[in-house]
Amino acid sequence: RLSRKGTGEASFPEGKTEGNRMTRANLSLTTFLWMIIVFLVVYPLSILVVESFKIVDTGGWGIGNYIGFFKDTYYLKTFLNTMALSGLVLMTSTVFGIPLAYILARYRQKGKTVFTALILLPIVLPAYAGVFAFIIFFGKFGTLNLLLMEWGLIEDPINFIYGIHGLVFIQALHMLPFIVLSLSAGITNIDPSFEEAAEVEGASGLRRLVTVTLPLCTPSYLAGAVIVFLWPFTDWLTPLILGQVDYLPSVSYINIAYHFTDQHRKYMGIVAVVIASLVCISLFLLARWWVERKKYTGLSKGTTSEGRVIEPGVLIKTGSYLYMLFIAALVLLIPIVLGLSAFSRRWVFEPFPTYWTLENFRVILLETPRLIQNSFVFSAVALCFGILFGLPAAYIIVRTRMPTRNALDFVITLMLAFPGMAVGVSYLLAFWNGIPLATHWIIMPLALFARRLPYFLRMAHSSYLQLDSSLEEASEVSGVGKFKTFLYISLPLLLKGVLVGVVMFFIMAFQEISTAIFLYRGGWETLPIGIYLNWHRGMEFGIAAAMAFLMIVITFILLLIISRLAGGILKAAWGPGGT
Repeated sequence: RLSRKGTGEASFPEGKTEGNRMTRANLSLTTFLWMIIVFLVVYPLSILVVESFKIVDTGGWGIGNYIGFFKDTYYLKTFLNTMALSGLVLMTSTVFGIPLAYILARYRQKGKTVFTALILLPIVLPAYAGVFAFIIFFGKFGTLNLLLMEWGLIEDPINFIYGIHGLVFIQALHMLPFIVLSLSAGITNIDPSFEEAAEVEGASGLRRLVTVTLPLCTPSYLAGAVIVFLWPFTDWLTPLILGQVDYLPSVSYINIAYHFTDQHRKYMGIVAVVIASLVCISLFLLARWWVERKKYTGLSKGTTSEGRVIEPGVLIKTGSYLYMLFIAALVLLIPIVLGLSAFSRRWVFEPFPTYWTLENFRVILLETPRLIQNSFVFSAVALCFGILFGLPAAYIIVRTRMPTRNALDFVITLMLAFPGMAVGVSYLLAFWNGIPLATHWIIMPLALFARRLPYFLRMAHSSYLQLDSSLEEASEVSGVGKFKTFLYISLPLLLKGVLVGVVMFFIMAFQEISTAIFLYRGGWETLPIGIYLNWHRGMEFGIAAAMAFLMIVITFILLLIISRLAGGILKAAWGPGGT
């Protein structure tokens, strides 16, 4: 503004006042966001850590619980078992993931998009749904064993699934997409000249892959590998279903949920949760530091969006198709087997069901409709919290220079590393007495909001990064305020990315069980909790299978919405800025 009221008087003070007002608005918004983070994240997790230092016998405080944990041979065994399981799961998923990632990144084959979508499906499928499906198919009297005995190939059933080998197989298959995604992205981004130079020097095929391609993919691989390694520290239900309870998360759940009258075991469970959380956070931060430190940049002609494409020979192409079909078949077993079981009530000691019925769905829809209702209501309320928090947080992180914006982004992203069990137990401890939120149903969506917030924030964050700030500046120069600029300019342009984040947040909240299992009360059960309770109480498996199949159908519909919004499942779930 050059003058005030038509005079030649300069009006710099007014501009300064306007700048100060906007700074105060950003400061107030940032302070409000931090208050929410402190109340719903920092405070309950701090209570969990403090509670782990409480000595039951003396009523005092100290590190006695931790000393007792590592002195107890059983608890030490569970910790070492979990570390070993993590290593085996990571090794297995890497061995199967490397050729798959190379095929998807390097070979141009028909149907690659479909195979990619199928292979990535375990990311959004509940892990416990896969366990039930594989028990039906690979169990001692499951489909595979019954067919082999019927054909006369074996006399006694083979133990395909129960034991450490079955646990590694199921968890590795569930986490395989993270290895495939990270490696395929790394392979695609490699400058073709590096591999071409290696070929000129005589290195080709396997030698080139081992000495050039894979080392250049190390940062990308590590980003996915740390998530895979941490999974056994968070998954308590898969070992429990398979009868393998000597692992840190399973022992934590059993001690807290079933031995609340035995104070010593209860606090050993709390200590186990804290130790699992510390392992997850430490490895997450170490991987983040390593990835930022180890970045390889090519100084030649660069890469295309598709990367280097190799035309394989007939033999290699056939082998690639067979390998992709094998992995895709294992993934498709989950919805197929659960679908067959959902429409049957008498699938016992026979390879395939022979009696079909809709009774399982009648029980779910007419006798226990609250499970579905609670799942939608809790997830929808959590989603509203996520939108109301995530959009302003993304704005502060991307569009302002507030001193604490990076710390805000870091704390929210760090929630990805926290086991869901840690969030559930911390909310139970923090909001039962004093602040009795745990006695009201609102605690369920609040916990889901805190647990799944990073999924929405990363989508909103990446959408803001792709939005040209000059469009917002042009609106403000024209005299439009910040709020109207956001409402009429920013939000319509952010809408696609925001909607993808909305759907991803809803999917992950809808299938959450690790947090909700500690907080639910009678009448608050959700579909995942209903699946677990039906299995745990020894009720007919068809009902649990129908619930799991219903969840898969709902998830698939939501994935189709994502595909329509963002041009593909892979791009939607793991596009720029995705986690």
